[in-house]
Amino acid sequence: MKYQSEAAARQRNESDRSSSSPAGRATSISRITEVAPIVRKIFEVRPTGQEREKWMSLTAHQLEALTALSGRSATMGELCQRIDISESAGTALSDRLVAHGMVVRESDPSDRRIVRLSLSSEARAMVERFRELKRARIEEVLSALDDHELEALAGIYERLVAGAQYGTPGSPAPKAAIARRSERRLSTAEAGRGR
Repeated sequence: MKYQSEAAARQRNESDRSSSSPAGRATSISRITEVAPIVRKIFEVRPTGQEREKWMSLTAHQLEALTALSGRSATMGELCQRIDISESAGTALSDRLVAHGMVVRESDPSDRRIVRLSLSSEARAMVERFRELKRARIEEVLSALDDHELEALAGIYERLVAGAQYGTPGSPAPKAAIARRSERRLSTAEAGRGR
């Protein structure tokens, strides 16, 4: 509450500054810098009980790798590219995940020399549960916004991702992914209106 009232007061005090001026832009960037870690924190999933124990035993890189493998299996090189780590770090990471029973190594059916990594059934269930909790947490946090604010925020996030050239070499271009999502949103909206 204290932070919210301070932020509201600061916003009122700074509302007369033009954000198009260098000083206004610097002030806005300072405000964003201040709240960014807090925003990241409020979006975090907070598991409880047994889920918390299981997830807390995994590092952030391990969770990232599990999420990267949830769509499809990958070679070591592909996994390293997806999560932007070196192959030596990827080997150590996959060894730990195999030891935890989260990842399975399999020969590629088209070339037995190639080893593919895929999620174990336990890890697949864990990633699905994490996604469910993440979506619920995001919906909970964003419930404070009305539909117009939510649409504006989604647009801002998409512009930030596209502008930051997010992703790793070989991954789909963010602009293409954003365009596909925008097209899906439009077609969903049109279907909802009976078009």
